[in-house]
Amino acid sequence: MIKSPEQMPPLNWLRSFEASARLGSYTAAAGELNITQSAVSQQIRLLEAHLHEALFFRDGRKMRLTEAGINYIDFVREAFDLIRIGTRSVFDKDRGQSLTLRSNLAFTLFWLMPRLHDLYAQHPWINLNILPHIWDNDQRQANVAVEVMCGINYAEQGYRPLRQEHFFPVCSPGLLSSGRLETAPHFDSPGMTANWDRWHSSGLSDLASKPINYSSTVVVSLTAASNGVGLALSHTTLFEAAESAGLLIRPFEGEVAMQERYFISDLRKQDQTPATRCLLEWINQQL
Repeated sequence: MIKSPEQMPPLNWLRSFEASARLGSYTAAAGELNITQSAVSQQIRLLEAHLHEALFFRDGRKMRLTEAGINYIDFVREAFDLIRIGTRSVFDKDRGQSLTLRSNLAFTLFWLMPRLHDLYAQHPWINLNILPHIWDNDQRQANVAVEVMCGINYAEQGYRPLRQEHFFPVCSPGLLSSGRLETAPHFDSPGMTANWDRWHSSGLSDLASKPINYSSTVVVSLTAASNGVGLALSHTTLFEAAESAGLLIRPFEGEVAMQERYFISDLRKQDQTPATRCLLEWINQQL
């Protein structure tokens, strides 16, 4: 009986799919999973029937993912990665020294990573598992010890704000010196009140309004700006390390206060471990 895709497929089907996609053959997947090749083939057929889609097609002697398979495999791999991280985090003998941080992707790349060496320098024993995410309203993960979210107000959900944020245009030093600033493309991500319309209405620059190139995350916008492609909007927390590294500069004076800001889990003392306590204290120190 073919079931609805709304129902979770059995994990052994998904394991066969992931291994076959990664290794490029049912035989290799069978060897890794310690089952027969026919069992792998049968589980793939059952998964395809369950999903009403073919996941592989033959290209000569090789197996290749169909378009549906390509779209599905990243979700399956991320799910298995999350299970592995969760298993290590919850059942680690040194649980007090390990923690899982679920953190806004832009915050992770532009604030946390440039400073992370200092955390390990101060606390070399700490083991930090990081789960970055794009959308802050994604389903929360139960095994996460600390979360960093970006939004207008998460205080009622057990988070505390880190700092007030201001936003402003940024670009690469090369773009500013090239004389192309007035004609350069503008980049942004949707869903933020800190947008180009608000900047233009602030009167802080005479930069002409242009069509916006949108992406799902400010990470893409800031990466485009740091590579000299065009102008993007940054805010205080994301700009500091990029400015220090010489990747981004502010071509105009002035800044506009944001409604959005970063929030972090407000853990009660009895819920803290040595690792979470050190991480929270370190973030406060850095800010």
